Amino acid sequence: MTRPNSRRPMSRAAYQARLAALKTEHPWLARQVVEPAPGHLAVLAHFVGQCELLMKPADYRHLPLFCATNQRDKLSLRVELVGASINRDRALLDLIEAARHAAQQHCPVCSAPVIGGDANAGQGVRCKQHEATIGLFAEDLKRNHKLAVAAGLLPAATKPEKSVRGEPLDPSIDDAVHALVQSLPDMQPPAAAPDQPAPQAPRATPQIAFLDAAGLRSFVERHRAKPDEKGKRAQYIAERIRAAGHERRKLGELPDDWTELIEDFQRDFPNFAELAEVLHDHFALHAMGDGRVAWSPILLVGPAGIGKTEAARWLAARLSLHFRVIDMASTQSSSPLAGSESFWSNSEPGVVFELLAYQPLANPVIVLDELDKTDQQRQYDPLAALYTLLEPRSACDFIDLSIRDFAIDASHVNWIATANSIESIPAPLLSRMTVLHVQAPTPAQVAHIARQIYGRMRAESPWGSGFAPTLDDQVVDKLKNLPPRTLGLALKRAGACC
Repeated sequence: MTRPNSRRPMSRAAYQARLAALKTEHPWLARQVVEPAPGHLAVLAHFVGQCELLMKPADYRHLPLFCATNQRDKLSLRVELVGASINRDRALLDLIEAARHAAQQHCPVCSAPVIGGDANAGQGVRCKQHEATIGLFAEDLKRNHKLAVAAGLLPAATKPEKSVRGEPLDPSIDDAVHALVQSLPDMQPPAAAPDQPAPQAPRATPQIAFLDAAGLRSFVERHRAKPDEKGKRAQYIAERIRAAGHERRKLGELPDDWTELIEDFQRDFPNFAELAEVLHDHFALHAMGDGRVAWSPILLVGPAGIGKTEAARWLAARLSLHFRVIDMASTQSSSPLAGSESFWSNSEPGVVFELLAYQPLANPVIVLDELDKTDQQRQYDPLAALYTLLEPRSACDFIDLSIRDFAIDASHVNWIATANSIESIPAPLLSRMTVLHVQAPTPAQVAHIARQIYGRMRAESPWGSGFAPTLDDQVVDKLKNLPPRTLGLALKRAGACC
């Protein structure tokens, strides 16, 4: 028996020939991006044929958007038909999902069947022959294998020059033996001992359906014929949404050492122990699931200048999430959050829409600073949008006032509000948040915070090497009675005077 060519790595020349044949059979692909993994060519060819059943003659005159690439051993597809109806658009999305799942059941190197592939997983699955290899083409596999052997990562293969009878070996025998071995059924490794835990499969990156693609297309088509700037603005918004992930968004994940992150937070912000405890509970719960970063809306209540906003900024930076602060004291309406009405000539989307629509992650950190100082006596209540945004069930269908054609999923935003007191905050908003009272740090805690700020400033500033590695005890004794907000300014001014 010989191993079929479809089960062996493909050379670059053979790959290019297969792509040329596919584009010859489907001429409209000539000006499209078609770069799938070699093992996914058959799946892609079937998908292209199915797409043509949904296409009309007008689609060939105005080329559709088509992009097929390889992303971490997975087939990535982007297809958009010009002027497609809602039903055709949904049928196309179904075909894309079917093709992605079919590709995950085939090795990206040799197209051999694999079991357990998940189209939503962060990494594609390779067959047993190629699961420990690097590269997709035969030339790359051989080169990388040689480099791994030279680096000592893999043992060097020893080939005898003579048989046991002392006869010279025929080099052609190697190919025949290789074909015979590949035709044999795969041998299962012995089961792990009871005291040895089975290795955990890599966790898939959590994703959400962010918006309805048909609604986005309707928004663009409705403004396409308008001669003013609104048509260009609608096209610009749609392009940025597609660039960030189109109808899907990823969720930022917890780091593997999230428990150490909580410990670092407690060390840098010793007076926020209650917040650290709440975050620990949320993180422990989500670490048991898909590992997303999520917590229920939190209200930090305490004196001014104790580091409430800085604590939120620290968390967003360490969790690699986008961060935005909204000054609620100067907000005159809900437009900074929910956008301005579309009938205004200068209508613009709100912060929530911009953060979610233009970024690849759907769980940023938004801080509502000085929530208790919001002027609620105005004609347009600045807090109105929060009644929807802080409730997950309603936030999942959030509609920005400047773009009413489609809703977005804003239920994964991580909210942190700050206030000096809760007296002026409406009870319905308080019921939507976890209220934590933060006390001003003690002099001993301020001394610790001062050392942390000094170390961070020294490490991040170009002039930091000109100062001592640690603060002198006499300096710390002078700083420990200052509020945390002024510590950084005091240290910079002291350094400038030296």
